[in-house]
Amino acid sequence: MFDADNAILGSDDAPIQVRLVLMVGQFDDNASTVPPLDGQPATIVMPVENSAFRRVLAHELAHAIHFQLAGVTNAANAPIGETIFLEGLAMRTAQRAEPGRIDADYAAMPGDTQWMPRCAANKDRIIRRILRDLDKAGADVTRKYTVGQGNTGMQREGYCVAWFAFDTLLDHGHTLPELARIPEEKMVETMRAALTPASRR
Repeated sequence: MFDADNAILGSDDAPIQVRLVLMVGQFDDNASTVPPLDGQPATIVMPVENSAFRRVLAHELAHAIHFQLAGVTNAANAPIGETIFLEGLAMRTAQRAEPGRIDADYAAMPGDTQWMPRCAANKDRIIRRILRDLDKAGADVTRKYTVGQGNTGMQREGYCVAWFAFDTLLDHGHTLPELARIPEEKMVETMRAALTPASRR
């Protein structure tokens, strides 16, 4: 999986280091990745019981590789527009690393069959309302758009927005290796451009 993600993101010429910590988790199908800090490599914390282990690992490895290619350091303190960018790239990388599944398998939490239809049905309203918050940062904003209820009352609205923003970027000819090298300070701007109505026509 590491080789697949590296090939997809074109990172063969970069020194990529990743620490993978496997553990027994809380059976919530969650995982996380921390950027390289204080000389330590990017670190993935991955529950071994995850029901979609390979796809989630591909997603988290994409984060670890991307953090190094783009020099990401903000982590949890990032503006929500940056978090959306990070998640969009990871979802689309996992989609290419483990192809052949329905969209929900890469964007929804495992077993949540209602999330993707709600995301697709409400995407314009979700995008319109999240645009004003792209520059906002902090635990409350991150929680609202990743695990909490967003502006429309739907959970994980940031992932919904990320999925469609990267749909636009890829449709417009951008590549994952190119997007993986956009500097951290340009990620919010890139998301705003991808989410504005003119760019989605």
